Amino acid sequence: MAELIGTSSPNQPAAPLSAIPEGNSILRMVGNKELKQIDKKLNEDAAQQNKPEIIGLTAHLNTLWEAAKDAKWVIDARLAKCIRAKKGKYDPDDLSAIREFGGSEIYMMLTNVKTRSIEAQIKDILIPAGEKPWGIDPTPIPDLPKEVADRVVENLKAELGQIFAVLGPNVPITPEMVDIRMMELMSTARAEIKKIAGNECFLAEQHVEDLFVEGNFYEELAKFIKDFSVYLTAFLRGPFVVTEKKLEWVDGPNGKSIAQQGMKKILKFARVSPFDMYPAPAAKAINDGYMIERMRVRPADLSKFRGTDGYSKVAIDATMLDHQRGYLTNWLWTDQERANIENRPQEITDPTAMIEVLLFNGEIPGRYLAEWGIKYEGDISDHVMVSCMWVHGRVIMLKINKHPLGWKPYYSASFDPSVDSIWGLAPTELMEDCQRMCNAAARALSNNMAIASGPQVEVFEDRIQPGTDVSRVWPWKIWKTETDPNGQGKPAVNFFQPQMLSSQLMEIFTFFYAQSGEQLGVPAFEQGVGDQAGGAGKTAHGLAMLMNASSKIMKDAIGYIDIDVIKKVVMQTWLYAIESGNMDYTGDIHIVARASEYLIIAEQLQARRQEFLNYTNNPVDLAIIGMEGRSKVLRETVKSLKMDGEEIVPPEWQLQAAAANQVAGPEQEEAGPKPAGGSQPKKKAEKPIGGRPEDDKIGGAPPVVPLEQMAQM
Repeated sequence: MAELIGTSSPNQPAAPLSAIPEGNSILRMVGNKELKQIDKKLNEDAAQQNKPEIIGLTAHLNTLWEAAKDAKWVIDARLAKCIRAKKGKYDPDDLSAIREFGGSEIYMMLTNVKTRSIEAQIKDILIPAGEKPWGIDPTPIPDLPKEVADRVVENLKAELGQIFAVLGPNVPITPEMVDIRMMELMSTARAEIKKIAGNECFLAEQHVEDLFVEGNFYEELAKFIKDFSVYLTAFLRGPFVVTEKKLEWVDGPNGKSIAQQGMKKILKFARVSPFDMYPAPAAKAINDGYMIERMRVRPADLSKFRGTDGYSKVAIDATMLDHQRGYLTNWLWTDQERANIENRPQEITDPTAMIEVLLFNGEIPGRYLAEWGIKYEGDISDHVMVSCMWVHGRVIMLKINKHPLGWKPYYSASFDPSVDSIWGLAPTELMEDCQRMCNAAARALSNNMAIASGPQVEVFEDRIQPGTDVSRVWPWKIWKTETDPNGQGKPAVNFFQPQMLSSQLMEIFTFFYAQSGEQLGVPAFEQGVGDQAGGAGKTAHGLAMLMNASSKIMKDAIGYIDIDVIKKVVMQTWLYAIESGNMDYTGDIHIVARASEYLIIAEQLQARRQEFLNYTNNPVDLAIIGMEGRSKVLRETVKSLKMDGEEIVPPEWQLQAAAANQVAGPEQEEAGPKPAGGSQPKKKAEKPIGGRPEDDKIGGAPPVVPLEQMAQM
């Protein structure tokens, strides 16, 4: 069992207050007024926590916590093994065996190099300079609003009425013609809806990107990628709202702006260490079963939640009092080893220890909500998705999870995931056998070099004159010996040279070094190390083919982050922006993860665009794709050059206006003589509001073949 040190229950009698402040050796007298205030807060907390429903909730949460904690022992051992390999440290059992054998303890930092290479490649693709690894697009077939569909039907009826009024009721219009015309009108309306939806999605992208930048999403994503390259599974939490200090500028008394501190609610994201995540023992995915996060919070940060919806001010005040008396420092069996590995060996001696908080996300019976003042209209026996925070057996927060799909605010991804478990295989585990073989070869090489660096000496001590130091050898040393008693003339001191096996050991090391890259999909030539490509890799084109083939494993790994993290985080943030009233959009959207589909082949895609522009630069193809089609390709080409495509390539409405002016120019010259003073200047085209003329309603007649012409065909 994992032991908790310094634990107590809020239902047990409180320890007497100390007159000696924490970390201070000077006595402090506590007055009656202060003691009464403390007693009042503790009594209020006891009255709240001792309610039967709250006691039942606390017992339920503690049972779940103990089950998740016990089930994670094996995972914690694997996580510790991963970080040791990253840091270049032997496991305790291996180190003990090596020291028993004797010799070198060298550890080759092969895992460190490979994991940093994976981290760098993923960051280069997922966090590119000047681009987003995601996008928001409308669905391929947008839903047609009822009013637009009704307008299409009315326009069709009006068109039929005009035909019958002009050509008579006997005009040969078949039902098939009407259906074709209806399909044309509907198709045009959908195209217009999709264009408007595209503009709204572009604005939604900008809004979500602004929330990402303000909430440090990309900084936390970089930390997530570091975990992804080392551990079994990496975790990210968010979005969640926090109140932070910010710098505000206000008008001073003399009319000049002065800076002052303000408070602002900000949407934040946070990377969570795999050591601190405790899923349900039988969970197969993030949203399967419950999830508990072990958090360490500074007292000042916890006090900010006083008065926040869902938090109990009484419970927070009692928690702060317990922390002052040192009751809230809990330690698990893995904490000290983890602190040593993460370069915090003295963490346990910190006098300003943080408060350990457990954050639960999962289902609880609905009857527990009423005592917390939460209105629940369903049956009290129902299980409700909630977020609950408790400290040292004391519940301080309880909220209903209001996500429409019941998602938890966590996201995870693994380099080699498992469909039957949250925990996958880490890169450090995939190359563990190669790391061990490289270490063994390096230790053997180091020992062999030491032994073979000089001669070995065989000495017959009974033939050495007394007082001669046989343990030391130096140049021109004189050995005073006696003759061979057997009369065979053998020397009393024999020198021989041990065999140097460096070539064979280096071949072993090189083989397993290269094999580790094959197992991870990160060959040495992708890191620019040595002449590892060989053969086709001697040429630029051949090397490009090898790198493209070797990157398939990396594409899969990045695809897992795209699907399980990027797309879900964007969706969550988009939903938050709508629910908070900061954005107005209710249509269907499609979250596009561009990293694995687009950014990986950005250079190849740019070359193909240029080839397309060259191939279609002829009158026949230009007549087919038109100015609008070519302008779209040009905009994407300019964007790939890290330039503003909208500023360099004119928008579609401006190109259409310019084309209309070119057509109208010759017609005006043929219509009559020019007025005195020369030709009239052309009227500058005005940008239509929303990208379309004000009087052009969606569902109007498109420029297609009318029904009367169909009837005459």
